[in-house]
Amino acid sequence: MFKSLPISLTLLLVFLNTCMVTAKPKAKGSAEPGPWDWQNEASNYPVFNPYPVSKPEQPEFMKINRNIAAVVGETAFLPCRVKNLDEYTVSWIRADDVTVLSVGHLAFSSDSRISVVQVARPRLSASDWNLSIENVSLVDDGMYECQVNTNPKINYKVHLKVTDPSKSAQADSPYYDVVEPAPGSGFEQ
Repeated sequence: MFKSLPISLTLLLVFLNTCMVTAKPKAKGSAEPGPWDWQNEASNYPVFNPYPVSKPEQPEFMKINRNIAAVVGETAFLPCRVKNLDEYTVSWIRADDVTVLSVGHLAFSSDSRISVVQVARPRLSASDWNLSIENVSLVDDGMYECQVNTNPKINYKVHLKVTDPSKSAQADSPYYDVVEPAPGSGFEQ
């Protein structure tokens, strides 16, 4: 068979015939991951998380009037609007003497004029925690703090300015005269 072929070609065919390797398909192993499986090996490559898990949003104060004016005898409402309150608690403190006035809905003060009015603001995901001081007097004038018990705590300061019209500059005017209604004149309440 190889007599008619040149010697170089015959040598080539013999060489190829001896070097040929026949491949047989390997049988599949078990379906369990083996030690070669890259998913089970520890890696130092950073992992990209397309959907980051975020912490619940921390409470924050929304911008609202910080300067409140009231006249002696009126009811003063000191506003405090908190967003994302969730499980945290709102407290009111008088800043001048660091007196705790309320915690949540509970008024801590022995002063019965003080209470807390909560108003839900669902469109804002917030709620108002207004400190109510009935029949304000000049001693109520000062700085108040609305606090939330986060770590670290956050606070929102509100200044209450109480004025007494009977002690105003107009009281010295010759044209300023407080007239007490006469009994039976129909002006009494």
